[in-house]
Amino acid sequence: MRRALQTKTITVPGNLRIACDQFNSHRFFECHESFEEIWQEEISDVRDLYKGLIQIAAAYVHITRGNFVGADRLLRTGVGYLAPYRAEGAMGFDVERICRAAERQHAVLLADGPGHVVFDPAKVPLFEFEADRLPAEALRWRAWGFDREGSAAEMEITVAE
Repeated sequence: MRRALQTKTITVPGNLRIACDQFNSHRFFECHESFEEIWQEEISDVRDLYKGLIQIAAAYVHITRGNFVGADRLLRTGVGYLAPYRAEGAMGFDVERICRAAERQHAVLLADGPGHVVFDPAKVPLFEFEADRLPAEALRWRAWGFDREGSAAEMEITVAE
């Protein structure tokens, strides 16, 4: 069955805030969807930041479902997509901190092995960003969803219901 499409208005800071809240409350699939709404529209280099965050969230979906293969793959590729942003961060995220936590989770996953995938809330990184840095970061990355001064703009997107 095909899902109907709907148009909605978002802002990048709004979706970042929602995605972080969802991740931090262990609603990983919903987090993935909120980041994806931005990622699908982004054409600048910061697109891979969003893809990495999406993949880390999706890895935790797999961890909560006991799926070793999916969690292993997405933790590795997620950290890989985030690698270029580790030193300086991007869009207000402390990417180094997120990557270190994801790498620790990956090490535990590998040590425990495929038969012992256990979700441990204490091992989940915190997703947060500094909203006051977004205007400068938006200009730095030429990010979608911001005007020439770095202010967030309301953007219309089309999503499946």
